[in-house]
Amino acid sequence: MSNELALRNEVSPVVKQANEMTVTNADQYAAGADFLKSVKSVKDKVTAYFEPMKSKAHATWKEICDQEKTLLDPLRLAEETAKRKLLSWKIEDDRRRAEEQRRLQAIAEEQARKERERLEKQAEKLKTPELREERMDQAANIIAPVVEVQSAVPDIKGISVRKTWKAQLTDKVEFVKAAVSDPTLMAMLIVDISALDKIAKATKGGVNYPGVRFYEEASMASSTRL
Repeated sequence: MSNELALRNEVSPVVKQANEMTVTNADQYAAGADFLKSVKSVKDKVTAYFEPMKSKAHATWKEICDQEKTLLDPLRLAEETAKRKLLSWKIEDDRRRAEEQRRLQAIAEEQARKERERLEKQAEKLKTPELREERMDQAANIIAPVVEVQSAVPDIKGISVRKTWKAQLTDKVEFVKAAVSDPTLMAMLIVDISALDKIAKATKGGVNYPGVRFYEEASMASSTRL
């Protein structure tokens, strides 16, 4: 019988005994305590059996990861460098294009304005109301076209630029104040329970914080040491 099979045969009755165990008096409590220690002993056997295999597997995994890292790290750096340079030029081109678009749009708006004024002045000189109204309608319909400036960035298949809106906390106190009256913002506040647990342990619940209840929780430990 292999060591692993022997361990499995040892585990099964322990699980069965735990499921069938009842504790309703002092003797059963004492017997259960002894049983709990035996469970810990079997657990230690299982851990000891698999520890060498886990250590060897972990060492092999770590060596493979280290070798992989020596090749991937410079590639990641090269990728980031290339992305940064490509994105930098695209951002500059977008800025240039937007600036040129604003300039040309302003020219188009000015030309449209002058044309409207020209038609309005013509309308003032016309003798009949019908002609004046017709010319004023023409002036009102003079609208500057929307100017589009072509991007210099070529459309490369497999390369895309994603723009993502992000948030930056600039004043924590003001945000907390706003959250008091806004349930949506309140849901975004994260309470550091781990830090509160440390305070509870250090003070044994001897301090009071609004909205916080310190309490004592019981757990049981077992040891094979006598």
